[in-house]
Amino acid sequence: MSEPGRSGLNEAILAFGIRVLSAVLMLGLQILLARLMPLDFYGGYVAAWTWMLALGSFAALGFAESSVRFLPRYRARGQEARLRAYWRFGLSLVMAVSTGLAVIAAVLAHMLGADGGPGLLVLLVGLGLPFLALEYYLEGIARSFGWFRLATVPVYIIRPLLIGAICLALVQAGMVLTLPLVGAILIAAMALVAIGVALVIAWRLRFSGPVRATARQKSLWLRAALPLLAVSGLEDLASYADVLVLSLLATPDEVGLYFAAARALALANFVGYAIYLVSGRRFALDLASRDRAELQRSVHVASRLTFWSTLAAVAVTLLAGPFLLAAFGPAFVEGYGVMVILGLGLLAKALCGQAGELLVVAGRQRALIWLSGGVLIAGVVLSVLLVPALGMVGAATASALAMALRSAALALTVWHTEKLRVLAWSLPMRTGPRAPA
Repeated sequence: MSEPGRSGLNEAILAFGIRVLSAVLMLGLQILLARLMPLDFYGGYVAAWTWMLALGSFAALGFAESSVRFLPRYRARGQEARLRAYWRFGLSLVMAVSTGLAVIAAVLAHMLGADGGPGLLVLLVGLGLPFLALEYYLEGIARSFGWFRLATVPVYIIRPLLIGAICLALVQAGMVLTLPLVGAILIAAMALVAIGVALVIAWRLRFSGPVRATARQKSLWLRAALPLLAVSGLEDLASYADVLVLSLLATPDEVGLYFAAARALALANFVGYAIYLVSGRRFALDLASRDRAELQRSVHVASRLTFWSTLAAVAVTLLAGPFLLAAFGPAFVEGYGVMVILGLGLLAKALCGQAGELLVVAGRQRALIWLSGGVLIAGVVLSVLLVPALGMVGAATASALAMALRSAALALTVWHTEKLRVLAWSLPMRTGPRAPA
């Protein structure tokens, strides 16, 4: 394997290790909250957090995804001033729009009554959006430069440790963990982490020369980012459609039970993200070099790494499933069937590797919008049909079917638009070409 390939594989292994640790920490945090909060409060927290995640990509305006398309090319071509202009323009726009959304949410929450119910949910989601949008944008910037530790450690390691430590300290002090209190802790931790990462990136990108984006450059970046806003937003909505529909059609208790089962699969669900972290940059560099053969090899390596690592993670997690659910509490063990169904869905999702990231880097936003919209509609329709009759099992089935549909659609779209094959079945180390960097 070449030196670039070895470096890329090392980065993928590093990202995987960080995500494994993150999955353990996030699982531990959810177990802690489920143990410390009443079940209905925990269900309310789950609903607020899920809505926040589902809407966060919209607030980031697509700049987190488009940065992976532009910044590696700017750095490879020595266009440092243009690179820094993108950073400043994206940051100012994301913060301005997300802050405006927070103000609108605060007004709506006041009209609904922010003491509880939907008003409180709207308030928590709105206040968290600016910091979550900033996190998404900063993560995209860090991935574009290959700063994978910076892209992962603060958000996925430091933040859950901070939230858990504060909650434990408050309980030891005799306080009850209500939904407003835990929501405030979550938002404060997000703010602290996001601001810290922003300061680090700003320091790394300091530049003594003039930095000013032209109107033409701003127009180019907006034209590239806004379609990705729709893509990432629709994909996030599709990913969380099961929990969102369940939160509307079921009790908070059921939502909490379902989310615990889904969170128990966090290790397997996060595995593909480790490969996603390094694949976009590799695809962008292959496209910049116009080496289609190398691009095809990179796509196959990403697919193999994604599928086989997900298969191993799903198998291990399902074996440990009853013990993981019991850690939440005796009532949560009934969610094991949900774990099995969602695990099968993750395997179906992993079959297409990093095809979505490839389409983003290749500039195929329009195709992704149609694809993501279709998957979202299918997922919502399936959830609405199955949840009333089957409850949690119906939500899990709808989610798994939507993931399978997404993989099939992505594979067909990549072949139709780029003439590249996505599916690859052999073990990753048999191929010998370089891994994503």
